[in-house]
Amino acid sequence: MTATSMDPRIEERRRGVSEDNARRRLRLMLIVSVFISAAALGAWVLQSPILSVREVVVRGAENSTALERLDSLSVVAGVPTISVKSAQVVEGLARDPWIQDSRVVVQWPGHVEIDIVEYVAAASVAIDGGWILVSNGGQILARTETPMSGLAIVDVGIASGVPGAMLKADEALAAVTFVDGIGSFGLEPTTVWMEDDELLAIVGGYSVRIGPIVEIEAKAAAVLAVLRSGIEPGSSIDVVSPTRPAVAIPQPVVEAQTEVTSES
Repeated sequence: MTATSMDPRIEERRRGVSEDNARRRLRLMLIVSVFISAAALGAWVLQSPILSVREVVVRGAENSTALERLDSLSVVAGVPTISVKSAQVVEGLARDPWIQDSRVVVQWPGHVEIDIVEYVAAASVAIDGGWILVSNGGQILARTETPMSGLAIVDVGIASGVPGAMLKADEALAAVTFVDGIGSFGLEPTTVWMEDDELLAIVGGYSVRIGPIVEIEAKAAAVLAVLRSGIEPGSSIDVVSPTRPAVAIPQPVVEAQTEVTSES
């Protein structure tokens, strides 16, 4: 049996193909290594102090706990800027009963700006064992032991209220709508209460019969129109029918005459 020998040209060709394949594999490995190294370097840079948050600017936070909430959300100087997600921050801030809206802008590298819009307290509403602060739209903002100075006072017999929730009692919502429509008038805050299924109020020192809890905005506008027209001190206003408000002027006090007799 005779051995056959490979043509030297074929053997050289095979050797060349193997070397080409080895060079291609080496090139591919080098490219992959470069990409992996670049990705690792990029990840390190993003997480490093080089691109960390250097400044957090918060505007509009007066009554809310925005700063404390930002701290709990890790939106503070020193954290990686890439870790600050605007949508998550907005969602976290919205859990504060005082915060109506917020806008979060992340500016690279290392600057975060947060603008906060807070609810405005419109009235102190009496509940069992204390008071709650309520916005003009009925958002319950906080619980307090006493009414807030300078705010309208509403006492319509509701039992409770949880900050962050909405007022559910129709009477309370109507009363808050009324005081919001009145705004600031006179030296003393407006007071509203319930009596015999009707709302009554003191506005600017004048007694007001609001009546049933319907057409509240129109009734507030009617009261303002009457007050701005000028009425005598001590008058009372009836806006049960807001298109025909009535004013009762105080009657003069007639002093009793004492009959004096003289004896001659």
